[in-house]
Parts: sequence; C-alpha cells; structure tokens
Amino acid sequence: MSVPASNRRVTYTLATLRRGVWQTSGTIDSLDSALARARETLGTGKVERVRVEQCFTDPGAKRAVMTTVFEEAGAAPPRFEVNAWMLLGISVLLGIAAFLITGFLLQGPGS
Repeated sequence: MSVPASNRRVTYTLATLRRGVWQTSGTIDSLDSALARARETLGTGKVERVRVEQCFTDPGAKRAVMTTVFEEAGAAPPRFEVNAWMLLGISVLLGIAAFLITGFLLQGPGS
C-alpha cells in the first residue's frame, strides 16, 4: 500500500560558514524565500559561504534526501590590520616605558 503524497515534504535549509564552522539557520518552505535569505545573508559580509539544501522527506518510506541547490562564497574573512592609530599608541607606550626605566636606572642602587 502506498503512502499518501500529502505526507511527503520538501523543505530548504540555509547553512552558513563562519570561521570554518558550518551552522544551519533553520528550515524554510519556499525555494524563493530560501534563496532570497541566502543572498541577504551574503550581503552582510559576516559569512564566508552560504548554502541552501533541499530536503525531501518521505516518512512512509523512512527516507530523506538532501541536495545542495545553491552555494556561494561571500566576503573573505576579515584580517587583522595595523593602522596609524595603533602604531601611534604603541610608540607612546614604548616612550613612557623607556622614560620610566631610564629614571629607575639613573637612581642607582645607592639612592
């Protein structure tokens, strides 16, 4: 006896890659909504990759099939960059440290 077609279900899962770890964001019933949300997530610049997977489930046959229907790379992960303000701050701290150490050394052990 065959299972009624109403028990079969197609859903879409949105997965994002951040810092080398894949995370699923949830289940969406419409392909158009899933693709729009994937492109919106890519537009934020906070993810490395985004993937939309189609999941066909048939409870009667106890079977599920996952297929990737969309995958795209986003912005490269942010790199640590040294700017002028950081260099200025480091040089000021080094100057203060040099001043304190010189003062300590000039006092000598007898003073």
